[in-house]
Amino acid sequence: MKLFDKIFGRKKKTEQEADKVGTMNPGGIWFTTPTISNEFPQTIPKARGTEFDIFIHEDDYRQNEFLNPSSLPNIEEEFNGIKEIWTNHSKKSEEYTLFKDCHVRNIIGSPGLTVNFNALKSLLKCNSVGQVVINGEILVNGVAFKTDNTTYFGILTGDTIVELGIAKWNDNTTDEILEIGKTFNLLFVNWYHCQIIKND
Repeated sequence: MKLFDKIFGRKKKTEQEADKVGTMNPGGIWFTTPTISNEFPQTIPKARGTEFDIFIHEDDYRQNEFLNPSSLPNIEEEFNGIKEIWTNHSKKSEEYTLFKDCHVRNIIGSPGLTVNFNALKSLLKCNSVGQVVINGEILVNGVAFKTDNTTYFGILTGDTIVELGIAKWNDNTTDEILEIGKTFNLLFVNWYHCQIIKND
């Protein structure tokens, strides 16, 4: 199995499949993810569109994100909670997994990145910049940008990226992640699969 498949192996569900999730077990609630962020995305009503808007669900906020290496102890502690969900509160349903419980990540806190946005865009050779739409509203101070391989989004304060995540990817995304990690001394976490990408 390629590293890409191992990290980003979560299968996207169609609307028809999502309907099946809702009717599988009328007597209980089942989640489609084993973990969510404790930090809820701050949004405002959408006033206008841009040439490049990305649309994500609130449950996908901070699910694939860059963090500082100093976060490793907290990452491992959060992983313990997520792995417990996988082990004791999950079941397979056709081609995807459902979860009876969901670990809320309340230890990791804010990423607190200090990445210069212009330097990041130069590294990735990207010029397409837009806004982030979450459940129909705009992410406050949110920014979206993309390469030929990957769609990124985050929080921009002045010229500094303080949060950075990934919304869409392909087989070449891992190379970009490693380059970002090396240049800005960051690591990357996929919370769904409890996986870390970092430069050794």
